[in-house]
Amino acid sequence: MDNYLEDLNKEQLEAVINIDRPVRIIAGAGSGKTKVITSKIVYLIKNQGIAPKKILAVTFTNKAANEMKSRVIKALPEIDNTPMITTFHAFCVRVLREDGDCIGLSRDFVIVDASEQAKIINKIKKRLGIFDDLTINNKKISYKLSKWKSEKKSIEELQETIFNNDEKKLIRIYDAYIKEFDENNYVDFDDLILKTHLLFSSDKNTLLKWRNRFDYILVDEFQDTNYPQFDLIRWVSKENNLTVVGDPDQTIYSWRGAKVKIILDFSKVFPNSKTIFLNQNYRSTKSILNLANQFISLNQNREEKIIHTNNHEGKSIKINEASTRISEAKIVANKIQEIVKSKKYSYSDIYVLYRINAWSQEFEKEFQNKGIPFQLIGGFKFKDRKVIKDVTAMLKAVSFKDDISVEHFLSLTPKVGQVSIEKLVQKAYEINSSLFDLVTKNLEIALTINKNLKEVSSALIKGSELSETNFSVQETCKKVINLSGYMSRFNVNDKEDQEAINNINAYYDQMANYDNEYNFSNDSNVVKDFLYSEALISDQDDLKTLNKVTLLTIHAAKGLENKVVFIVGLNRDVFPSYMSFMSKDSLEEERRAFYVAITRAKEELYISYVSGEYSHISKGELIQSKFIEELDPKLYEIEKNIYFHPDNTYTSTKASNINLKDKVEEKLKKINLIKGDIIDHIVFGKGSVVKIQDKYISIAFEDPKQGVKMVPINSSTWKKI
Repeated sequence: MDNYLEDLNKEQLEAVINIDRPVRIIAGAGSGKTKVITSKIVYLIKNQGIAPKKILAVTFTNKAANEMKSRVIKALPEIDNTPMITTFHAFCVRVLREDGDCIGLSRDFVIVDASEQAKIINKIKKRLGIFDDLTINNKKISYKLSKWKSEKKSIEELQETIFNNDEKKLIRIYDAYIKEFDENNYVDFDDLILKTHLLFSSDKNTLLKWRNRFDYILVDEFQDTNYPQFDLIRWVSKENNLTVVGDPDQTIYSWRGAKVKIILDFSKVFPNSKTIFLNQNYRSTKSILNLANQFISLNQNREEKIIHTNNHEGKSIKINEASTRISEAKIVANKIQEIVKSKKYSYSDIYVLYRINAWSQEFEKEFQNKGIPFQLIGGFKFKDRKVIKDVTAMLKAVSFKDDISVEHFLSLTPKVGQVSIEKLVQKAYEINSSLFDLVTKNLEIALTINKNLKEVSSALIKGSELSETNFSVQETCKKVINLSGYMSRFNVNDKEDQEAINNINAYYDQMANYDNEYNFSNDSNVVKDFLYSEALISDQDDLKTLNKVTLLTIHAAKGLENKVVFIVGLNRDVFPSYMSFMSKDSLEEERRAFYVAITRAKEELYISYVSGEYSHISKGELIQSKFIEELDPKLYEIEKNIYFHPDNTYTSTKASNINLKDKVEEKLKKINLIKGDIIDHIVFGKGSVVKIQDKYISIAFEDPKQGVKMVPINSSTWKKI
């Protein structure tokens, strides 16, 4: 047996060598799925004689794709070319650049990011005269447009079914948005998948070309696919050349179209398929896995499996109940300082995970106060910094010549203000010209609007010529920046300006790395390909291995692992979210998200929640999550009522759930509280007790704005009348 196969367990080996029919691999958390995928790629090349370029492996993040590439190259250093290991969106970019013209899309299409999308929406709203009329913000508008587009809704269909005034206005925006994109060769992230889907479904010759390009296809994180993505995989694959790997218990992206039903029903679509379970976990301790197994078993819509491990028992899981959000942050900060001081762990060994970004606020403050170094993932990305967006827009302007980027370029030009830019945009529209052509080929007309356009015109022309030479991203960028005079705005003695210059230099380094790894050819353009790769960067791509604690959402942590994990904010209406109680499917997805969070931990796991403090997030007093109640008390230790005093000392109650329940019942008897009693709350006013559950009472308040709220029994914010 080959060396690389000897390291596989029985189930992993079976998954690798089965190639005569479609294979579905149900890979439990930490079961070595990346190892299986890369080993299967090596097996196909080394043992089955399949040419590397005839293999397609698709995943969801650049980080995962790069990890697979590096493992394959390490295992097969002698191969001349590597398989196409890529993300779904990058694969679609490749297809559309080659064959998008078959559906009327130029190969030099422009990928529009969220901020550019907002600018287009604002422009449309202004043009339609509904800028100030809408009560819906751009984020919600973008979501609605994306939903309609994904559902392939026609304008006529929407007009027949929508009667809400705001949504009627949205139909007008949607119509103009589609036309704007079609006329300007723009695509957003949804379009990359949807236009490839349209291409393959409408052009059989193109589909056949791509199907014949690959002899074997592998899909990672298959549980996160939506139906259009699944269609692409089905169409491109041949009868038996497909392996998919995923875990239904980790489907947590339904809000962007992922359907757990796709992986669960795989055998219905492929009746001759084989399913292999990878149930041995190599990541976590027994105590962490026991908790994860017990918790996820409460879901019904899943593939039944029990993940096991040969790892040691490990430390018991700790749950902390804090009296305030500040106390919760202090608990975590103190524990981090304690374990780092013990020399057992570094800051980089620690994740702090939360359900919503808003929960990170107190942790950021407390870590700053205590001098704990941290990085925030999913916050302000490197590519979203102003100078980086400026430089990227300049590169896009000379490469793609699109109106959005040229407009951005003009806004960076001295003595060219917003009024002049709006007049230039209007003039370009009147003479049926692009903004680029107006400022370059029709400069005389442009100069009648603003006389300060000669330098920017020259920069656009020379930059465009340099971009077309296909020489180097870094050199093209430096030249364009020099021609534009952009660097003259910075004072090297100013601290903020120096930071901006440092960011530009870091961007140059990134470009140089891209240049060095790029395979130049007559059919490619290094600057455009760099810009496409930048457009597809995700949150995980910003994750760097620094000696810092990492704060990130559970969704951003998908596919990652670390030695020590803190899961914070396990509060009702926060995690699970209040929206999840509207359907069984939504609640099960939230439960899967908690399962994902638990299984990121390798050695130590800490869980915390807040009890008693009022929060606008939950629109009431914070109480423990339903998920805390669902955990088996035998599988964790809990410390309750943790309160930090002004001198940074704290008091708490260490008790089992059973003892605490006895104490709560004792208090209820003492105050003689029963259903129907009237209480007075210092924030919400008077209300009637409608339910008594565990350590909480459910109150129907007289003020209809307050409704029914859960209040901790031991809270001092209410009294019986």
